[in-house]
Amino acid sequence: MAKKKVATAKEKEHLSKVASLGCLVCGSPAICHHIRNRGDGKGNLGFGNRATAYETIPLCPSHHVGSFSIHSCKQQFESMYGTEKELLYRTLQEIKKMEEANDLFNFYNTKKGEI
Repeated sequence: MAKKKVATAKEKEHLSKVASLGCLVCGSPAICHHIRNRGDGKGNLGFGNRATAYETIPLCPSHHVGSFSIHSCKQQFESMYGTEKELLYRTLQEIKKMEEANDLFNFYNTKKGEI
């Protein structure tokens, strides 16, 4: 059996940012879902081909593994909310916005009194 890979500090930081966005569907507190659009194109990843920490999207437990979720009804889920790749793109855009906002906040906070 293959050894489970331990996430690096940078990967853990990214996963934390993803989860902090909230569920892409309903905005509830989220956990990270590793997208499954790799391998043969049908979600069959094959041995050693799991999505990386950077290929995750935030979903609440209900939209992750509930009765109408990405795991239980993938085709219906994607027809309503977008494909995993589209949701990944949206996730990365939201993280970029969050990082830019933090950079601006930190810049203005350090310039306090100079402006």
